[in-house]
Amino acid sequence: MNTRFALPHRRNHITQKVKVAGQRTLYINVHDHEQPAEIFLRVKGSDYSAELIRLYYVITRLMSLALQYGAPLEKVGELLPGAKFAPCGPVVGHDCIKYCTSLPDLIGRHLLIEYCGREDLVPSSQVHVTTP
Repeated sequence: MNTRFALPHRRNHITQKVKVAGQRTLYINVHDHEQPAEIFLRVKGSDYSAELIRLYYVITRLMSLALQYGAPLEKVGELLPGAKFAPCGPVVGHDCIKYCTSLPDLIGRHLLIEYCGREDLVPSSQVHVTTP
C-alpha cells in the first residue's frame, strides 16, 4: 500500500462555479492548482436531496483520497466522463464545457481539460490555437 500524501494545513484553491441545466449551481474546488490532491463539490438547488448532496460529497472524498495515495489525476479523471444521469444539460459558467451528461461527467472533463491538457475534450470551435 502506498503512503498517503500529507496535505499542508494551509493551501490555495481554485473554485469553478457553473450552472447545469439553467438551475443547479455547482462549485468545484480544487486545491493545489498544479497537481490537485483534494477536490470539493458543493451543489445547490431545491431539487437536491440531503442524500444526493452526501453522495456527491462521498464521490469527491474518494477521488481526493485516490489522488493523495498516488493515483494519477488523468486516470481518476478518465473514470468520470460519459456517465449519464440527472442532473445533466447545458453548462453555463465554464469556458470549455458547454454541456454535460451528469455532474461526474462535468467533474472528470474539468479535471482532464484544466490539469491534464486534454484539449481533445473541448469542442473544436472552442480550442484556442496559437500561431507561431
